[in-house]
Amino acid sequence: MAEISNNAAILIATSFQALNRAKTDNKTTRLCNCTVTILFASFFIEENLDVIIKKMKKDHEMKTFFNKKKGEHPGLLDKIAWFYNYFVSKNKANNQNLLLKNKVMGKLEKSFPGFRRIYQFRNDVAHGKINRRISLEDTERLRIQAKSIVDSLLKIASEAGYEIPREFTYYTAIANSKIQLEET
Repeated sequence: MAEISNNAAILIATSFQALNRAKTDNKTTRLCNCTVTILFASFFIEENLDVIIKKMKKDHEMKTFFNKKKGEHPGLLDKIAWFYNYFVSKNKANNQNLLLKNKVMGKLEKSFPGFRRIYQFRNDVAHGKINRRISLEDTERLRIQAKSIVDSLLKIASEAGYEIPREFTYYTAIANSKIQLEET
């Protein structure tokens, strides 16, 4: 399947490759590949969200909402909460404090099933905490949910009048990466 950017195609392909390794690994190395699968699926969500917001020309508006200075960037939770608030919520928060205090994680989980677990897993890994009890079944489910979240984000964008094509396959992404490496 094609994705909306070279990076998104590489991220979800890496997640897929790790999942396939996890299916055939012994118990010891399965944990590593399950971790890679979910981690890269979470990066896939953020890459797509970044591209969607940029193609909608809403990145400056989002950063202004969060009072971000030049060079500062909102995190994944901030971005998806802003996107939800801007395009989905009936009761829009008018500042970041209201947005993040307004039980946003529950609302995000309802609109984007699996987001809470994917986000928590990613943050745990970022802080050196590895979930040693993650099962292969959970890993597969979370990866599918990450892809569904991206599908939902693209559908919301489309309904708001922003058609964002999926035109980058894994193979074109690799070819484009190789070309960029050769140019440097």
